[in-house]
Amino acid sequence: MGYDVPMRKNNPASDTGFDNIYPIELHKIPILGAVACGEPILMSEERENYIMSGTDIKADFCLVAKGDSMMNARIMDGDIVFIRRQPEVENGEIAAVAIDDEATLKRFYRDETTGTITLVAENPSYAPMVFTAENQKNVYILGKAIAFQSDIR
Repeated sequence: MGYDVPMRKNNPASDTGFDNIYPIELHKIPILGAVACGEPILMSEERENYIMSGTDIKADFCLVAKGDSMMNARIMDGDIVFIRRQPEVENGEIAAVAIDDEATLKRFYRDETTGTITLVAENPSYAPMVFTAENQKNVYILGKAIAFQSDIR
């Protein structure tokens, strides 16, 4: 009947007494503001907000998606996008890209032959943004999108 054994199993991985439940390790990631998923929007850094995330997400910061240009990649307006800071991304990866003082989230493509950079939305309603070698002076990669968090809609 269990009177002669402890009520809970002694499992160092879990306080619940169940063998299949393990604690989730969390860390804080700063939300630095919004990123356009449409037309680029003005960048702003708000380091007052944080989001708790599992330690398996190796992000440096988060941005809040604004707009619908990345909807076919399942990134919707209001979603939190986790960004790993890095100066380069592979062709076809989703990146947060700064253009002058504005930021946008798009698929990144660089043509080594022509030197052009093309930012492609995941919504056919938006035309690709093409930057020739001459007009890339103020275009730079903030980082690679590695995950996103979405509400059930």
